[in-house]
Amino acid sequence: MTNLYVFFLALGAPLLLWFAFAGDADADGLGGDADGGPLSVIPLSSVAFVMAFFGLTGLATGVTGASAALALVLAIVVGVVAGTLNGAAFSWLRRNSASSDVADHELEGSIAKVALPISTERRGKITLNIAGARQQMTASPADGSHIGLGERVVIVRVDGGVAVVAPLGPDLELD
Repeated sequence: MTNLYVFFLALGAPLLLWFAFAGDADADGLGGDADGGPLSVIPLSSVAFVMAFFGLTGLATGVTGASAALALVLAIVVGVVAGTLNGAAFSWLRRNSASSDVADHELEGSIAKVALPISTERRGKITLNIAGARQQMTASPADGSHIGLGERVVIVRVDGGVAVVAPLGPDLELD
């Protein structure tokens, strides 16, 4: 049994280190999008926790002189509890995390400045503040007009990541 515990610890511990330093590489679970089977809901980091804690507990229990049956049962219980707690903790974190992503429809009505001229023949670029950060977006005119460098525009809508903009007239300047 000792070899089994060493094997699982040797497999699980490096995976835990990988997830600690590589980030959330297992958001889709073991099966990914392939088949939607039962393993697709188990995060790979939880499997790594089960393996590492199963191996570690089995080895630690064996060193204390406990029986092989007790070591096996305890290793299984601790491994499953560790994997379950990992899955629950990261599930809670994902549900309660805040994102700075801004949906396309939230940009409608935003005011931007033209960084590259915009016309019907050629898309241009606009700069605007999104979630407190200065960003650039590809833009095309809403009404077929030519909009020159430095002019202020309003975003009418966003189609496929391209801002459809209209010139901001002098009577609408919001300085």
